[in-house]
Amino acid sequence: MRKLILFLLLFSINGVFSQIDSTKTVKYSLKNDVYNDVSKGYSIEKPSWLKLMNTNNPDLWGGIFPTLHGIENAVLITGFDKSKFKSFQEFEYTYITGNVFGKTTLYSDNHVWYGRNDRDFQKIKNGVSSRVFTFFKNKIYHHQFVLIETKKAYLFINFTSTPETYIENLAKFDEFMKGLILE
Repeated sequence: MRKLILFLLLFSINGVFSQIDSTKTVKYSLKNDVYNDVSKGYSIEKPSWLKLMNTNNPDLWGGIFPTLHGIENAVLITGFDKSKFKSFQEFEYTYITGNVFGKTTLYSDNHVWYGRNDRDFQKIKNGVSSRVFTFFKNKIYHHQFVLIETKKAYLFINFTSTPETYIENLAKFDEFMKGLILE
């Protein structure tokens, strides 16, 4: 049941339920455990432990972590064309800095923002990263949101976990992120 909820949580945050533009040509591939998305300007090496999930959306790629205490955490990369946002600052505002405790998030009508700690917000190469908390279907979830600008797109990388498994799986998420290469 928790696996299904994590899938629904990730998909509704990342827009899986929105329409796909069938006129858009997307160039991506998975060869030798390296996912390459030419249209969004990144590639990532798939860790051996990551179980890929089928998103049926070419702008989404990710998978499930190994089961820990009966819970499976997930990670999903969503690529957005830069034209969807006025700037990287607007992208950051939508996913992290503009959200208000106890209010519906700016990126999803299905989630309530439960905050973030300012000390967890970090500037990283080509973007920002922050631990955030959301409320979805009567449960609190912990996330690590990583927002990155490539030459072609904005990437939203969302590690989603339960409170019980966040710390233990954070090292696996860091390992996942080490495989990310930007054009």
